[in-house]
Amino acid sequence: MEIYLYLVIYILLIIGLSVYISRSSSQEDFLIGGRNRGGWTILFSKFASAIGVSTLITYTGYAYKFGWGLFAMSIGSVVGYLLFAFWAAPRIKKLSLQGNFYTQGDLPEFITGNKTTSLITNSITIMVQFFWILLSLAGGAKVITFFGLFSYDIALLVTTSVVLIYVLFSGFKAVILTDIIQAFIIIAFLGILIFGMLDIKDFSSVLGTSANETVQLGSIIGLVLYGGLSVFGLADRYQLCYAAKNVKSLKKGLGLAIIPVLLIAFLLLLIGLYVYNQNPGLDPDTVFVFAMQNLVNQSWIPLLLVLFFAGLMSTADTSIFAVSSHLVYKTKEDQKVKSLRYATVITVVIAYITALFWKSIVDITIVGAALRMTLSIAMIYIINKKNNSGRFIASALGGVIGLLIGLTVFGPKPTIAITVLLGSLLGLIYRSK
Repeated sequence: MEIYLYLVIYILLIIGLSVYISRSSSQEDFLIGGRNRGGWTILFSKFASAIGVSTLITYTGYAYKFGWGLFAMSIGSVVGYLLFAFWAAPRIKKLSLQGNFYTQGDLPEFITGNKTTSLITNSITIMVQFFWILLSLAGGAKVITFFGLFSYDIALLVTTSVVLIYVLFSGFKAVILTDIIQAFIIIAFLGILIFGMLDIKDFSSVLGTSANETVQLGSIIGLVLYGGLSVFGLADRYQLCYAAKNVKSLKKGLGLAIIPVLLIAFLLLLIGLYVYNQNPGLDPDTVFVFAMQNLVNQSWIPLLLVLFFAGLMSTADTSIFAVSSHLVYKTKEDQKVKSLRYATVITVVIAYITALFWKSIVDITIVGAALRMTLSIAMIYIINKKNNSGRFIASALGGVIGLLIGLTVFGPKPTIAITVLLGSLLGLIYRSK
């Protein structure tokens, strides 16, 4: 019963905060966080949205399999974060002040003067973010089900219902402010998990552990490309740029966000290596759940599961808002909030129904990760203030074609990042008049 008490307290806290926020929120607060978010708010929102179910499960599995090679695979993320924070974000923010942007597609339309660029960008964005909704919901529900807290269907229903309620009340402002709470929860969650597993003697032993596999060059190249480029294709990054108070706050928030992300990667490395020392014969996809189930005091499981539940919502709410806001980007100004609320309900219902039947975390992760890169080169072209709409459209569509070719030829492997990149770059050759 203890776990249900924790869960109810957390849900009431999040919904109560959202209701309180909504009482003093304007339309701009709901749609884009009021365009006055400070550096620390941006930092924690960016961090929380980046650390989801896939990160916890996948990074722990990589650490178990490749050991310290995990950080060779993370180089691209560091480069991507810093490049976006200090080169792209200031440009995006300054342009957004001129064009009053809400969606990712508003930026290429403003630069090129071509409405088709907005349509293509937002259509691809909706697909990308929808996959990450599925990943958060399906992955979280499967882990919660594994511990017998709820059935898969009930876990899915509880998660989607809570996120739906607080996004409906306060929109993007709620997404950003609840991310602050969820960011601290994620760090506390992993800290408790490691504290329950390791003592000082174990710690030094774990740091000296060598995993049984080395990272292949093709995977390193693919993951470096993915980490470095995918940040340019994600709608929530652009919406954070629009929501920031000023360029200084934006650079501070996005630039420093890499620090807690690397901290989480290190904590997951410790978990992966410790589990490897205990049981070197596991499937890497099951390592994180194995650690929770077998290597901590069982009296802590209720708290850990509630913390896990909170963490998965930090990515689900961001993606749900991104999909909903991009669905209604053509709505008249005075109807945007109402239309966005309807779109949110529709998005959550479709995601819930889809996740009831498509439960494969691995498949969803691979398709979603590859989709993230399809817009990257095209958006870098636009951020660099190049305005040929034909090149932008050809690059975006080239990325999609490269993804399809990569999946056909190589299957679901990190190397498909190379075909997405080639397709996007080849698209830049085309130039419209």
